Amino acid sequence: MLKRLQRWFQNKSGIGENRDALDVLRRRVDALAAVQQQHLPETLTLPWLPEGLDGVSTAIHRADAMFRYPLSASGGTWTRATTEYFATGGELAQVAKRTAPAATSVLDFGGGYGRVGRFLAVEFPNAQRWVYDPKAAAMAFQQAQWGAQPWDGQPADLIVAGSVFTHLYMDVAHRELDRLCELLTPGGSLLVTLHDFVLATRTYAATEESALPELEDQLQPESYASVYFSQEDWARLIPRGYRSTLRPERFGGTQQIMQIQRAEPEA
Repeated sequence: MLKRLQRWFQNKSGIGENRDALDVLRRRVDALAAVQQQHLPETLTLPWLPEGLDGVSTAIHRADAMFRYPLSASGGTWTRATTEYFATGGELAQVAKRTAPAATSVLDFGGGYGRVGRFLAVEFPNAQRWVYDPKAAAMAFQQAQWGAQPWDGQPADLIVAGSVFTHLYMDVAHRELDRLCELLTPGGSLLVTLHDFVLATRTYAATEESALPELEDQLQPESYASVYFSQEDWARLIPRGYRSTLRPERFGGTQQIMQIQRAEPEA
């Protein structure tokens, strides 16, 4: 009865009508965006590029949410979205180079359409470079554009997981950390980016992809969310015999970078 009275009041005051009208408008906008998406070329034509990208592929896939979301959030400001995209990827690749300058095998785990992977190709030109992502189209794009090879479970000197564990539920994050740590070669490192720690781990349904329903090859919401770990929960996820250390750099100015290595045996 209370809900019926509330809806009656909203309709009388116009709130309900406005809400319904906005919902219809949102669905129409989503439909138009979906139609437009199908007519975009696979590789976007960028009207502007920042300086300092010599040797770096500037190919961006039309379904790359890591680019499309900041472009949408900035109201279509190409300079802002493009600067953010390339700066974020380049910064993490540079951290990777400082972490393991002599790495001969590098895995871009959950690398998507290559925000970081394109820079790993420049920083580690002679290394064996693999990519793994649940999206087959993303892996094919990285392979075609800068020669990253599909990962098949091989051990690696360096594993980079940029903005991956920010989207994994606790149980999935635990399994993936165990798996990746076991695959590190002796002396190897795993770089993981995380949202800043919160008092209690929180999970939200909203992600870059959920804000862009027109993008093809969407990940399922039951396995892809926005996750903010508490420091205590993150520490519990680290496999026994390994340590997680906070690096001084930031990822995209919004995420912390953790370096995970095998712990030194006690004397």
